Amino acid sequence: MIKLATFLPYRIATLSSKLSNSFAEVYSDKYQLTVPQWRVIAHLAEKSTLTAKEICIEAGLDKSTTSRAVKQLLDQEIIIGRQAETDKRATELTLTEKGNTLYQELSNDAAKWQESLFESFSSEEQTMLFSILQKLDENSN
Repeated sequence: MIKLATFLPYRIATLSSKLSNSFAEVYSDKYQLTVPQWRVIAHLAEKSTLTAKEICIEAGLDKSTTSRAVKQLLDQEIIIGRQAETDKRATELTLTEKGNTLYQELSNDAAKWQESLFESFSSEEQTMLFSILQKLDENSN
């Protein structure tokens, strides 16, 4: 019989929900961003240029959700798009100066949020946690 307290998918799903709701106070309340918008911005900040299709893969978002987030960010001039040189059907997306500034502010707030989350963790525990998460990620494919 499965005990929810020790069933990993359940524990991770409920923890993920709690963490997402807590972090939403940073990106949603202060910056009025949705989860998909935040993910698009974060991935573009990390990779510099991506197509919407690549963002779907990188961020784990479906096509319509990504498309909606991209359109909203384009309308707000947080990102810009230009036709890809290698594939004329694709649009390469990048952060604008406004988007980069937003990301820097949001990134600073996210770092503070994460620091407060890890206040009771030693640096060894933090390293171990991320090592375990990496192994779980690799073993779940």
